[in-house]
Amino acid sequence: MKLRLAFVALISLGASSAFAQTIETDRPDQTEAATLVPVGGIQLEAGVAGWTSSDAATTGYTLPTALLRYGLHERFELRVVGQRDQSQPNFIDMEEPWTTTTAWDVGAKVAGWRAESSQMCILAHYKHRPGSAHGGQVRVSYAKPLPKGFSLGTNLGVGWTQATATEAAQGALEYTLALGYAPSDATYLYVEGFGSGGGVAADAGFAWKATNLSQFDVSMGWAGTMETSYFALGWSKLWMPGGVSN
Repeated sequence: MKLRLAFVALISLGASSAFAQTIETDRPDQTEAATLVPVGGIQLEAGVAGWTSSDAATTGYTLPTALLRYGLHERFELRVVGQRDQSQPNFIDMEEPWTTTTAWDVGAKVAGWRAESSQMCILAHYKHRPGSAHGGQVRVSYAKPLPKGFSLGTNLGVGWTQATATEAAQGALEYTLALGYAPSDATYLYVEGFGSGGGVAADAGFAWKATNLSQFDVSMGWAGTMETSYFALGWSKLWMPGGVSN
């Protein structure tokens, strides 16, 4: 009888572990998730975006943006973000050169608590900006499941740039609030408000899990502080140790 119970417990534990190996991403919304990559897991979240100013005076592309996450510990995740932006003024009868900028972030996410009723973590990044002012970011991320497939996620923190020879240091409060809805285990929709330093912006999007460990997403939004609208596409993949690839 004890052997039988032990066997059932082992099967249940294996099923629970397999179920836990489901991708959860920071894409496509601006609200960083309150979850971490599983221990030993490597997760890539990549995307491309196009944007234009409200008066059509400037067009730009992000090709690409990529977030690489590694689960170092059950309560600690390492992160590297790389992004390449191109922009061009749109003047009539004038061909303007493209301007290219790059950005790199390195940081970590630390778990606070994870319960059925809510989750919380802390995120910190150092922002390396070649040719511009470097800076940093610290956010507290909180998520709460709601009835009937809905969920609420929010970030609150600060972002800052360091002083340079010509500019003083600057800092601003950052905030996000996202309402999500999951019609099924494989699909997710959201609407969101976000901003920095008093600005207001909004976006909405859709994510689809092709497998337990991969996801596609699409989103669009309007950044009020820059009067810019954008459209983005993304793909994410989680690789687990031992070659688990379901």
